[in-house]
Amino acid sequence: MRGNGVFTIRCAAKINLYLGVLGVRADGYHEIETLFQPVSLYDGISFSRIDKGIELFGSDENIKWDESNLCYRAAEELFKYVNFDGGVRIEVEKNIPVGAGLGGGSSDAGGVITGLNKYLNFGLSYDKCMEIALRIGSDVPFFVFGRPAVGRGRGELLEAVDGIGECFIVLAVPSVRISTEKAFKNLSLMLTRSESEYKLRRLLDRLNRFPGSEIETYNSFAVPMQGFYPEVRAVLDLLKMEKDCVFSSLSGSGSACFSVFVENASALRTLGHVRSKGYFGMVVKPVKGTIDIGNG
Repeated sequence: MRGNGVFTIRCAAKINLYLGVLGVRADGYHEIETLFQPVSLYDGISFSRIDKGIELFGSDENIKWDESNLCYRAAEELFKYVNFDGGVRIEVEKNIPVGAGLGGGSSDAGGVITGLNKYLNFGLSYDKCMEIALRIGSDVPFFVFGRPAVGRGRGELLEAVDGIGECFIVLAVPSVRISTEKAFKNLSLMLTRSESEYKLRRLLDRLNRFPGSEIETYNSFAVPMQGFYPEVRAVLDLLKMEKDCVFSSLSGSGSACFSVFVENASALRTLGHVRSKGYFGMVVKPVKGTIDIGNG
């Protein structure tokens, strides 16, 4: 939306309802198969014009708001492509926990690409925005894609799906932060493509009948990360305390975990268990879009 020359958007967090790692590619990246689901936890970004350059500010003082930040890099790549010689001030209000597998940094970068393309009337095609997104990071294309999706390749080959239906999702984040690089280095068990396709196909089928069917999910990092980080195991145990938990898992390579409930009361009781141990926790719902630009 616009007001006083400022353009604002909201950028959603994501969880991985499924994540299978299939192996290492020739380019050094890992081949994955995943199911991305945006949820109702948002960072806010505002844009305003300045004479020249990129000014980036954020509410979290523990984050570097400099040229290394994904938001800065996204704006820089966008400006290079369109030969834009003006400037923009970007302000980020952080609500998504950092380094937890919820995609906050990637979501913000996707929001910068999508938001600036609209705000500054660049008129770039969807395909070009996706190309720029992939230069920034493997998860960024999903947030430009904009809706629940199966991701393959590095995560950038996206297929739209319905995602999970109406439910209540408890997010819980232990104090430990897991390096994605370290998580991949310590991953010994990888799925074959046929194993992953079977698991994912079965999950999608049961999600189509949710909440009327039993759901099993999978995350290649869940077992090894619980072994390396006892706090992750403790959080997952808390998320399973309520008997009507539909399923629970790690998001990405962690450390954020989640559990899914049909009833809000059960979700709130679980949230109480999580917070009683001093962990960050909240109840969110699945949403259909990753970037909320409004009606401007």
